[in-house]
Amino acid sequence: MKINSGLSLGAIAVILGTIEPVGAIEGFDGMTTEVRDSLSGANGSTPEEFTKTPSQTLEKSEEEIFVSPSNPSQSTLFSDRNDGNDSAASLLWTSGRPDGHAPIGVMGDHTHSAGEFMFSYRFMYMNMDGNRSGTDSLSEAEVLQQFPVTPVDMTMKMHMFGAMYAPTNDLTLMAMTSYIFKEMDHLTRRGVRFTTNTQGFGDSKLVALYRILNRDRQRLHLNLGLGLPTGSIGERDDTPAGQDVILPYPMQIGSGTFDILAGATYLGQQDRWSWGAQVLTTLPLGENSNGYRLGNQFNATGWGAYKWTDWLSASVRLNGKTWGDIDGADSRLNPMMIPTADPNRRGGTRLDLGLGLNLYAPQGSLAGTRLGIEFSLPIYQSLTGPQLETDWKLTVGVQAAF
Repeated sequence: MKINSGLSLGAIAVILGTIEPVGAIEGFDGMTTEVRDSLSGANGSTPEEFTKTPSQTLEKSEEEIFVSPSNPSQSTLFSDRNDGNDSAASLLWTSGRPDGHAPIGVMGDHTHSAGEFMFSYRFMYMNMDGNRSGTDSLSEAEVLQQFPVTPVDMTMKMHMFGAMYAPTNDLTLMAMTSYIFKEMDHLTRRGVRFTTNTQGFGDSKLVALYRILNRDRQRLHLNLGLGLPTGSIGERDDTPAGQDVILPYPMQIGSGTFDILAGATYLGQQDRWSWGAQVLTTLPLGENSNGYRLGNQFNATGWGAYKWTDWLSASVRLNGKTWGDIDGADSRLNPMMIPTADPNRRGGTRLDLGLGLNLYAPQGSLAGTRLGIEFSLPIYQSLTGPQLETDWKLTVGVQAAF
């Protein structure tokens, strides 16, 4: 039967009132005590839900919508389980799990709760072997056709020390410094091999991490800081060209400039999976005391991790990095002698693939302590060479929060 849309509500009510379904209860007084109480309350009063206007009933704050278990489309969106036990806490990102921090090779990846401290130590070992120009590998003989001396290989060992403190839930402050060892082997056209070594404290960083998102098991914070020129740019060693001579750019410990550090970091979680991404840029401010500045640097990385247990997770990460040639030059270096002394042969682009493990102590005397390890290999690199190419990098670190 089609009802004319012009009928009044009163008319419809009269029509419906004439129909009495089989077994219908004739009135409120005919109901059982349990039914009556469920509608009116045990004391006979009308429940609050029946006195609300439709607009009042529909009013929900944004926070209620995101955490209410009665909203399954939200409460299960970022969860591996749908067991009906979702809570407000389960919808917030948490660091209390092994993959609660990024792979150990990522810096400035997380913030802390107000009043929390964290100290960290990392050891990084990088091996560089062979020369490359563009995407082509070059033999020692090919480089020696252009220069009297060629670098053969290089190793860098870095001890990194970090501290973090959160004055508020949204702001975390971070300080980092390092102690670096560098060693480079060389070969001359005459077949003479020699090695140069440097070591010392590297540049330091002061960074503020400001959280701008924390919902749906996701976080987003801004990275903004300043690089401090605490590393040396006057390193010297003995070479066939003389004793105590100034060394080329790659063998210097620091940059000699104040640098702007800026970027952003995103984190997401499910019960077993987590993921994240970070973009960072380093912009040197002016020239150093030796008349040059390192090229601008841009870094973008993304990772995914799987939590095997409450104390172990595994990760895979892609890390892309591009950096420019040096602006200016150290007048004491001869760019015709060796490619590492040429400021126009220092730029490049590289994409690394990293595999990592995170171990986490959820309880006990070491609760909150982490051990991370990550091994990475370049899967693509293009260099403005001849320039030493990267072979592999290993990072191991410990983090303790309290």
